Amino acid sequence: MITYRKAKPEDIYPAFELALRVFMEFEAPDYEQDAVGIFKSDCIDNEQYINNYVTGKHLMYVALEGNKIAGFVNECGNGHISMLFVDGLHHRQGIATTLMNNIVCNLKLRGFDKITLNSSPYGLPFYKHFGFKPTDIEQKKDGFIFIPMSYEPNEIWDVYDSNRNKTGRYAERGRKMAAGDYHLVVHVWKHNGKGEWLIDKRVPRVSDTLGGMWETTGGSAVAGDDSLTAALRETKEELGIDLDPKEGMLFHRTAHKGNNGHTWFQDVWIFKHDCPIEAVRFQEGETCDAMWVTADKIREMMAAGEFLSERFYPYFDEMVDNWRVKL
Repeated sequence: MITYRKAKPEDIYPAFELALRVFMEFEAPDYEQDAVGIFKSDCIDNEQYINNYVTGKHLMYVALEGNKIAGFVNECGNGHISMLFVDGLHHRQGIATTLMNNIVCNLKLRGFDKITLNSSPYGLPFYKHFGFKPTDIEQKKDGFIFIPMSYEPNEIWDVYDSNRNKTGRYAERGRKMAAGDYHLVVHVWKHNGKGEWLIDKRVPRVSDTLGGMWETTGGSAVAGDDSLTAALRETKEELGIDLDPKEGMLFHRTAHKGNNGHTWFQDVWIFKHDCPIEAVRFQEGETCDAMWVTADKIREMMAAGEFLSERFYPYFDEMVDNWRVKL
């Protein structure tokens, strides 16, 4: 079984020993002999470079089979990934992808919106598949052949276990999560004193099969959010509205599993809020219209295919009938 974590001081030297072994087997044949010497002197035998990882100044993640290093990835402190190596016995087992996921999420949370690396010819197919894009033509320096590449991560989620406990791990939006891993999604309904609900319209987009549909505010909690924070943030981002936490109620929570095996927790919030439509500020590329409507109007829109269906809001009738009681 392979496990993953941030590197400890005792991991660093075994990791670099693995790096040299894998480099010589899979990458050195692409390079001139001078490059091999430079790789050893600048990285493997460079105590100052190594000490940056021993002290934790720079980031490294390791993959472990028991207590043995099966692979690692590291960066240079500036959002630039320096090395990614996996033992040849463990190639094509998803280890490199998981290591890359770990370090990309961590770098994004540290404020790096663009991550860079220089790919060897051997590693180019992997990095392209992950999502890195070349930023220049193939380069040659000191006997090395490399392709400069960059990647802009998506939003980062906390990963939960099946008991709704944060695991301390992270996932990037759009990537497949491991079996048994969950993230948190919130739906936010706003109700005024006239018996109306505030709904909004998604921006029509070719890439969005639900573009142009009406809905209520919703989205995924990002890393660091709790449920309430996510509800407040999503509403502020999509509609420019500041909700009062004291006027909110967690009405419903459940776990979901999609057809593709994707699993998430869903929290449904209801807030008492009253504002003119003119006060709504739409999020560019996300929302484009809003209106106050009755529950019956929402049902009509669902039936007409204008509002996201009850497949997305299976709790809708219960909410409309019982939210005042729970409040």
